[in-house]
Amino acid sequence: MAAEGPMAGGSVDAGGPPKNGPKGPGGPGGPGGPGGPAGSAAELRPIAVSVKQKADIVGVNGEICKGSDIFRISNRRICPVADEFRQMKLGALKFNLFVPAQYDPSQKYPLVLFIHDAGPCGDDPMLALAQGNGGLIWASPEEQKKHPCFVLCPQIPRGIRLTDDDFVAHPEIETIKRMIDLLAEQYSIDMDRIYTTGQSQGCMASLELGIRYPEFFAGFLLVAGQWDPARSSVLWNQNIWILVSEGDKKALPGMNAITSVFEEKGAVIGRYRWDAKMDPQLLNEAAAKAASDSYRIRYTVFEGSSVVPPEKEVTPATNHVCTWPVAYGIEAVRDWLFTSRRENRQG
Repeated sequence: MAAEGPMAGGSVDAGGPPKNGPKGPGGPGGPGGPGGPAGSAAELRPIAVSVKQKADIVGVNGEICKGSDIFRISNRRICPVADEFRQMKLGALKFNLFVPAQYDPSQKYPLVLFIHDAGPCGDDPMLALAQGNGGLIWASPEEQKKHPCFVLCPQIPRGIRLTDDDFVAHPEIETIKRMIDLLAEQYSIDMDRIYTTGQSQGCMASLELGIRYPEFFAGFLLVAGQWDPARSSVLWNQNIWILVSEGDKKALPGMNAITSVFEEKGAVIGRYRWDAKMDPQLLNEAAAKAASDSYRIRYTVFEGSSVVPPEKEVTPATNHVCTWPVAYGIEAVRDWLFTSRRENRQG
């Protein structure tokens, strides 16, 4: 794992080459969420393996490695993609940063901000990467080959309720904005291609950041969340793709309220209903068709409880959390995000 780095002089010590020149205490859609109440002591389970070589092994050169009754114990973890992130801290927030492997300061790179849900709130920064695919997917080799970009994944500590169902955001949300600003000072980041995305708490935080800085983000990918419809109205002309499950009893009415306000402001919204259990290729084709239309705001509702796998009980909570892997797993939706630029928003 990459080592955690300190912050010095108000700058992000990220390593690598610098740039040249409804109310309630939680529940689905809210800060508590099915993953545990806000402030719970989330932590990664320790991993260890005990191995014993029972028989002799003959190597290719004829050398014999004798068997033994001795167990060898290892707790070394190899985490593809996650190991490429660097862990650091700014203020009260730790965060994970992925720098493109072939970073060239003479080029400009987009940045994707992913904010996790309330379930993995805790002290270990790797929690933000261990929960689902919303953070790691952007740094995968396949994605980086198409869209080389920086990926920023803050870790919200236990005890900090980043957003709540009364539409109140914690002051540390400003630390997340400051992370981006400081990274932009040190790296060659395309300020016209800064994107924010998140699930549940992270969706709510993305909306709040957009409200506070309506000219900052080029695109929003919003998964299974809700927020203050009246204040969200300032985002009516942004590049936004919303994805929720029909069985999510908070996110669906919450996003219905927000899109209604967008329409009152003059936005024309592309609306789509998809069966999340359809063949993945057909689902991706449906998303690619939607991405090619002329709408700035797209609103996808997954039909019924189709996001819930057969082995899981169908509840509002499972409809909530099971939306996350489906939404981030659709390649055409991810591709759409990188087509968004600040200057191609409607006025």
